[in-house]
Amino acid sequence: MNAEAIKFVDTVQARHSASCMVMKGGIKIAVTEARIDDPSAMASFLGPIPNNGELAALLAKKEPLNTRAYDDETQTARFVISDGNIAICFAVTDITIDQAELITIACEESNEWGAASFPEAASRALGEPVERVQ
Repeated sequence: MNAEAIKFVDTVQARHSASCMVMKGGIKIAVTEARIDDPSAMASFLGPIPNNGELAALLAKKEPLNTRAYDDETQTARFVISDGNIAICFAVTDITIDQAELITIACEESNEWGAASFPEAASRALGEPVERVQ
């Protein structure tokens, strides 16, 4: 599946949105995004992220950001990017820390951290196609 086949909410208009994709092997990528200047949207965005205080402080600076974290207990990797106005979180579930590192390497090698390109990089890294689910 190519990146054009994955449709995302227009982030300029979105206050807070969420979508989900699934890989053939059952790995899920949940995508959430929010406007940083919208406190309600940011509360919804940050809510599911464990230990989100430091991330909230970084995003509040309204500077470009690219960070990631792995939660051993839930086997979830979270990749958060921001241009200073919009924050996007890709939560990839049911993966190992090694798989999370493979995704990081694929994104860094091609500098693919955008909403459309991240799922493609994850697909290449894990060798599984990505499909959008509602």
